[in-house]
Amino acid sequence: MKLGIAAIFKNELDYVLEWIAYHRLIGVNDFFVADNVSDDGTSELLESLDQLKVIKRVYFPRCGDDGPQMPAYNHILKRYGGSVDLLCYIDADEFIVNTNGLTLKDNLSEFKKNKDAGAMALNWRNFGSSGNKFKEEGLVIERFTQASLLDHDFNRHIKTILKPSMVERMHVHECILRSGNYYSSNMKPSIFENGLAFEPKTKNVLFDRIRINHYVVKSRQEHMANKERKGSGAGSLKRSKGASYFKAHDLNDEFDGLLIPFVDDVKRGVDVLKASLVSETPYLSYGRSHVDVSSGNISGWAVSEFDGPLKIRLLINDKEFLVDVNRRREDVVRKGISRHLKCGFSFAPPSPLSEQDKVEVFIYGTNVKASLNFKW
Repeated sequence: MKLGIAAIFKNELDYVLEWIAYHRLIGVNDFFVADNVSDDGTSELLESLDQLKVIKRVYFPRCGDDGPQMPAYNHILKRYGGSVDLLCYIDADEFIVNTNGLTLKDNLSEFKKNKDAGAMALNWRNFGSSGNKFKEEGLVIERFTQASLLDHDFNRHIKTILKPSMVERMHVHECILRSGNYYSSNMKPSIFENGLAFEPKTKNVLFDRIRINHYVVKSRQEHMANKERKGSGAGSLKRSKGASYFKAHDLNDEFDGLLIPFVDDVKRGVDVLKASLVSETPYLSYGRSHVDVSSGNISGWAVSEFDGPLKIRLLINDKEFLVDVNRRREDVVRKGISRHLKCGFSFAPPSPLSEQDKVEVFIYGTNVKASLNFKW
């Protein structure tokens, strides 16, 4: 069984590595992450994880004020759905949890074999701040252990694991099936709140076998600094999740330490990812790049403290192109700028460029922005 996760991230820098390390630990094979263009370093981290082949990053900026989440979800479904048997759609603050002591793939084996099962509805368990005002040391799964009552209305929301070949379209929480039906984690047909074939909420909360831990607010500081300011992936960029949102979701009714036994292994997984980022990608490396831009060509050179292969990230009118740095540049070596002969690159844009076009160039996986020389 090949299991993938699809997600869209914006400004989640402090949480990405834990989220990946945990889900790798429980058996997830592939990660497809839409990069919604962050300004806190998340985008550069996702680029570097893409270079490590830990994730498949998809450049996905917001267009206008429409929510990018559904378009990103369906882009991933169409482009990558055929590469996995099952695909689960969750966010960076959501963790798939086995509630019965079995492995994730054991819990999903009956679902995979059932030819009528096209999608599985997984209920949330919402976690509050555990009384934390500030962001403290430690993982999300160890810092937040106070959760809502099991039958709280918020927990009737679902996230979906689906069989890509049986799905017509993905919504934010639920999908439209072209064949088959929705099942719950106990492998009985799902019953939604209004009795329809698919809805964002089930009639009742069910945590048999699998659920989703939803760390929706975290500490007050984290909520105010992150979630309150970044708008809604499902809706408007202007949506503010402020005081009323925090108060409604800061649910600390019961202790739930189901993920505490995973903490040490997840920390080791995070350390492995960090070591690979430093040794195998230009992430956190300083560098320089110079680029000449003409109507029919974009070419230049790039150097970095990182000795491995580099890529250039071109943004032409906000459309992304990735270019290998693999061309010989004797002139750059002679000037003492680079130790590596193959430090150059060249790219022919899809259509001729003019002064009206917007061009930006970066070393992929870093925030190193190239200096540009326009030759119009």
